[in-house]
Amino acid sequence: MFEAVRFEVVDGAAWLTLDRPEALNAMTERMHKEIEHCCRSVREDDDIRSLVVTGAGDQAFCIGSDIQFLDDAYADGNLAVLRDYLERLNALLLGLESLPVPTIAVVNGKARASGFELILACDLVLVAEEARLGDVHTPFGHLPGGGATQRAARKIGMPRALELIWTGRWLSGQEAVAFGLALDAVPRAELHARTDALLAKLVDKPRAVLSSIKGTTLRGWDLPLQEAIALEANAYFEYVATSADPVAAFRANRARRRAQARDGAVTVT
Repeated sequence: MFEAVRFEVVDGAAWLTLDRPEALNAMTERMHKEIEHCCRSVREDDDIRSLVVTGAGDQAFCIGSDIQFLDDAYADGNLAVLRDYLERLNALLLGLESLPVPTIAVVNGKARASGFELILACDLVLVAEEARLGDVHTPFGHLPGGGATQRAARKIGMPRALELIWTGRWLSGQEAVAFGLALDAVPRAELHARTDALLAKLVDKPRAVLSSIKGTTLRGWDLPLQEAIALEANAYFEYVATSADPVAAFRANRARRRAQARDGAVTVT
């Protein structure tokens, strides 16, 4: 039974909602475990084509780690507890990042610290114009521990990542788009509809195709171009050799085009 999150699957899309709105969806060890459970469900269910990660309420996506946990850990001076916590957080984010389906962070409100790092571990980001995003560790005399220095630099470039993390400043929804961090920013009232529109374009795609494209892109990210292109070519041949989907889809597309030509319709697909 979940206490810190909600999880449901609707029309091929899994929705994972951080569900502690009274605490601005701050992360706890319980939440980590429940997110891991949800990720396992996504990994094991071949009917799921995408995963949406969002926060309950309008105020926050996730403001980071639970303040009470941090207060207790610092009061005890128990660095082992903090190390265990960070190791679990990083294992969680790496697991999320490696899921075989597109992951979409839908940012409805404030996202900072490990909430910001959670966003960075997702493939795509949709954000409310009213939301604010930032690493925001330095104003508290801290530095990131959940991958922000590494993922942000890879996603938005080193100068922007360093400036954002060093200054601890917030980004608006539109600034997140301009930085290349978010795909789109819309008014909060339109965020769910914008998410549904994106999900509708994914639900009819073979999961194996989505998974292979994601895995190839991630594995080739830091490779020299020639090696990365060879990686893509190998992924293509492996998929064609092991699945009937590409041949069936190709023939269906050809048949549809012939029918359109006979009807006198001119289309580009």
